[in-house]
Amino acid sequence: MVITGHMNYFSVNKCGLYRQNDKKPSGLELTETFKLIGEWVAGKPLADTLPWDSRSRSGISKCYCKDIYTSEDNRDILLVLWKSDTDDTGTLLGAREDAKTGEGDVVTYTNNYRGKKVIWGRPCYYWIIPSKQLVISIKFDHSVCDSQLFQDWVSASITNRVKHPNKKKEMTETGQTRLSFTDGTLGGEMRFRYLFDVHLKTIDTANSKLNELAQNVTHIIKRETISITPADERAKWVQLFDKVPYLKSQAKARVRHIEIRAEARPNASEIRDIIEKFANENRKQSDWDNVGFTTADNRTVWVDRYRLKNSMHFDHNMKGSISAVDLYEEIRKKRDSFLAPFLGSYSTVRTATAGTGS
Repeated sequence: MVITGHMNYFSVNKCGLYRQNDKKPSGLELTETFKLIGEWVAGKPLADTLPWDSRSRSGISKCYCKDIYTSEDNRDILLVLWKSDTDDTGTLLGAREDAKTGEGDVVTYTNNYRGKKVIWGRPCYYWIIPSKQLVISIKFDHSVCDSQLFQDWVSASITNRVKHPNKKKEMTETGQTRLSFTDGTLGGEMRFRYLFDVHLKTIDTANSKLNELAQNVTHIIKRETISITPADERAKWVQLFDKVPYLKSQAKARVRHIEIRAEARPNASEIRDIIEKFANENRKQSDWDNVGFTTADNRTVWVDRYRLKNSMHFDHNMKGSISAVDLYEEIRKKRDSFLAPFLGSYSTVRTATAGTGS
């Protein structure tokens, strides 16, 4: 069966060891980062590739390394992470917790599963291109994308788990663990911090199309899902909707979809800022929450339209996740085509930086 993968592009803003105010890293750039990560996860059971203490990150999804492959030809990397998930949205998959990296069958969730211990969740596929300082996430129906979790996992792997000859771990007076890196010389300063920061790319909005949009925008739209709690802790202005006929929620409803439409005439620069702030890598067409514009001819233009994206097809005849080498071999056939959007005009959307150290 041929399945479609939706590709989102991220520029790598930072990757490596940085002193305060440094713009360039002093080691541990993309190639070295993923080389060390590959060495760390090699032969490890899936359960042992969680790079942080889950007790210190309660309420946050766990993340593991399912597979990793590095091309000998161009040093591209295909990383398959496994995001632990227990919700009922989509099909949950189970990866054996004792399976070594790159191995192990995946099963589909059932209420009466009685097999070997598995970690329920979904795969996340990331194509890393060090030569372009680029990361491309690939989203299939059976997988998810979470760029923040990806950044957190890479950063935590380097600082908490990876063996590095110049890494030092020490305890502070308050009992916290401080991780630092030396420059490899005797008495070298230990003030390096590892940072890994990626930005979602949007198409170049500094062009005539954006100016044309700005001339026609009449309203800005914001759609949002709000919770309705028994104690009704909603904002007062939201509660006013209860008094509007035909808008009352069902007795057992826990959420309500609202849409705010405000008259506005933003200029091209302001539209660009809105696009870069609200474009989302993981939004589905069925998702309600969104931001967009209404034009004079009554069209609605959503910000995700300007996200730099592409798609690929993969002949997937097995249940479960795709191996890193198989997915990369399919990518390799059309590598230049997939990189073409990146080589054109683009801008970037800033996301949070994942990093740690001293």
